[in-house]
Amino acid sequence: MQVTAIISEYNPFHNGHKYHIEETWKKTDNSFIMAIMSGNFVQRGEPALLEKRERARIAIMNGADLVVELPTPWATASAERFARGAVYIAHQAGIVNNLSFGCEDGDIEILEKIARVLNDKVYSREIKNYYDEKMCSYPEARSAVISEIIGQNCSEIMMKPNNILAIEYIRALQSFRSDIKPVGIVRSGSGHDSTSSLGNITSAMNIRNLVRTGKDYARFVPDNSLPVFEKAVENGTFPAVYSNLETSVLAHLRKMKPSDFAGVPDVAEGIENRIIDAVKTSVSLSEIFDKVKTKRYTHARIRRIILSSFLGIKTGDVVSLPPYIRVLALNDNGRMMLREMKNKYFVPVIMKYGDVKYLDDDAKRIFNLESTATDLYNLALPERRICGTDMTDEIIYIPGE
Repeated sequence: MQVTAIISEYNPFHNGHKYHIEETWKKTDNSFIMAIMSGNFVQRGEPALLEKRERARIAIMNGADLVVELPTPWATASAERFARGAVYIAHQAGIVNNLSFGCEDGDIEILEKIARVLNDKVYSREIKNYYDEKMCSYPEARSAVISEIIGQNCSEIMMKPNNILAIEYIRALQSFRSDIKPVGIVRSGSGHDSTSSLGNITSAMNIRNLVRTGKDYARFVPDNSLPVFEKAVENGTFPAVYSNLETSVLAHLRKMKPSDFAGVPDVAEGIENRIIDAVKTSVSLSEIFDKVKTKRYTHARIRRIILSSFLGIKTGDVVSLPPYIRVLALNDNGRMMLREMKNKYFVPVIMKYGDVKYLDDDAKRIFNLESTATDLYNLALPERRICGTDMTDEIIYIPGE
């Protein structure tokens, strides 16, 4: 059995994602596809547009065979921690041969070279010195140090959005000494977070904007996914929007003291004081983000800090590694993959809520955090859902034709 993992958010699943799966098949001899997908909150520090199981359903309908969840502490983390958590799941599954990812530059050797430098102790020392001396953002410091060590060309390569994650995936593979082979698929169509389109392909960000403004997005997503979106609209579960949570998040922040931010991921250098000051003089999240932003703290990082605080995520949650593999959706091939995994996986596999009782205390803590995150996500929906749905919603199974 040849298995290829794809790390994803599918927020939402679009034609570019389908192209990626199809190209992965071609490059990996028709592999079985395991998608490792973010849950109900994503790396931008906001709720996913569509609930995780329905996103998983669409992925199975368009070429994935098994979709497993990247738990929220890693799904909402920095690129390095996001990649490390997802690659760890692929590594621990015991059956994954390849890891396929989109990138702007398909030269795996160059990406591997950059990853080796990033994993080197010399780089760690140099970037800390540069970061402290120049008082710049982390991406700026990283680019400057890489340029100095291995050249401007490599620095430019690693600044491209998809290459950034690709390099982090390879770094994680190297750090785990994994036998999984990296496979780069050159991105087709418009760039990451672009508002332009090429034919029927555009960025996920552009589609999200179209959905939120009530404009037509149909040509950018697979035809078979449209009924899923339409049914979700009828059920009041699409689209989830952060604005529905805004008052709750603001209320949470207004009760916080600077010391309450201790242990929240990415909080350092007194940023908690800037957040508290901004909260006192703001009536919206966008105001807070703008007031807290500095040369060193990007909007994305601030959004992640505030979301982590709201969800109760601590640094200790993300410096560890995902303690289980949770199945969200599968087809008949996915069932075969699970049977193959049965004697090879190295962490527990959760198929139903009853499996949680067999987890150790740390894994139960992460599962409970995930369930709470879903309870809060349910308030972001057009029609609010009750608590506990993460424990009662069933795995999506789509049988073969």
